[in-house]
Amino acid sequence: MPKERKDSEMHGSTSENGFTGPTQETIHVPDVIPIFPLPKVVLLPGEVLPLHIFEPRYVEMVRDAVASHRVIGMVEVMPGFESDLPGSPPVREVGCVGFIASHEELPDGRFLLWLFGLERFRIEEEIDAHTQYRQARVRYEPTPASPKKLAGIRPLRQELRAMLPGLVELDGSSRNHFARHMDDASDSQLIALACQILEISSDRKQALLEAGSLSERFLMVYEDLYRHLDSNPEIEGLESDQVH
Repeated sequence: MPKERKDSEMHGSTSENGFTGPTQETIHVPDVIPIFPLPKVVLLPGEVLPLHIFEPRYVEMVRDAVASHRVIGMVEVMPGFESDLPGSPPVREVGCVGFIASHEELPDGRFLLWLFGLERFRIEEEIDAHTQYRQARVRYEPTPASPKKLAGIRPLRQELRAMLPGLVELDGSSRNHFARHMDDASDSQLIALACQILEISSDRKQALLEAGSLSERFLMVYEDLYRHLDSNPEIEGLESDQVH
């Protein structure tokens, strides 16, 4: 018989990863959550993930989530087991809980979702919840971010803030708007945005998700930016030695 659920709390203004997502209200996340396994898809804290939900068991999952806590646990299917996806393939132990920031139910019952990454979790056990979709008891693992370490990553944040707009094909006004958006982004949102622009692989994103600290994530993305510039010398106005 499943244990009684206990709710954890995540506050928009005080989260260690700088969560400033779709709501500033306290978000209650249960310790037992639905999990949505997908191949080569890793959600990061601060990332907005669009999803098209059409498989009946996951339509049920979304309906249940929208009617209650509005959270879904995203986990990557273990590499090599993609063909088992119609069933219950093994998944990564570490995933990210996402908040349904917006959803639209289509006339045929499908859903369009925008999921905002909140915090990473570790699966403790899958439970038999008598639903078509999988559920798991999880332990949330906030990313450590001490004031001293946060001070140390400010130069990296400033470097990313300066470099990323140059990697996006935008006109002048749009580029300025994009730069202002980055000024308002939390540390986690900036990392997620960098991953999108640099087209980071799911394996690398999983490593970022499992990183021991926020500063470690910044260093990893910083290295990815360096490699991207080195492998794309045609990018005008940006020199890889700026990020050494």
